Amino acid sequence: MSLNHRQLRRLHRIESGLLRSDPQLTAMLVMFARLAAGQDMPVWEQEAPRPDCIRQAAALIVKAVTVLAATIALLLNVVRAVVLGGPVRRPADGAPATRPGRDGQGRNPVQGS
Repeated sequence: MSLNHRQLRRLHRIESGLLRSDPQLTAMLVMFARLAAGQDMPVWEQEAPRPDCIRQAAALIVKAVTVLAATIALLLNVVRAVVLGGPVRRPADGAPATRPGRDGQGRNPVQGS
């Protein structure tokens, strides 16, 4: 962890204040520092670097927008199917789409109208 000059100066002032005010606490902190000197900081206590947080947030936003777009597309397909009376069939030869049970002019061939 790197600190700038102002932060280091502030830490040194805190340290010197503790040394003067409570020698017993200072002795305990020195012992703790010696015991923990070779150990790494636990992962859950480490702060993620700033660019990584931004990247994760951007990925979450992209995922949310993708899910929203897929949901809207699905909803529009359902509404279209309900309004048209069933799924729209698209012929492979490029002819116009027709509803099930109707001929090309939108008439029902069984009823003749």
